Amino acid sequence: MASVYSVHQQDGTLTLDLSLQINKKLQAVLEDTLLKNITLKENLDTLGEEIARLSQENRRLQLHLQEIERRTQLVAA
Repeated sequence: MASVYSVHQQDGTLTLDLSLQINKKLQAVLEDTLLKNITLKENLDTLGEEIARLSQENRRLQLHLQEIERRTQLVAA
């Protein structure tokens, strides 16, 4: 990891300061990822509710159309 942060240690070990910096950056990435995942979950929940609502509305309209077609056939007969 040291090479990622452009710090080259002679003995190949990380200093405490570098370890803390890496940890802080990883913590920030983790927190950002968690926040994005929570937001995505909320968006999926909203989309699921909207799909359910639209499916019910679509079914209601299909039944209404079938009733209109049935009445039209009765009048035409």
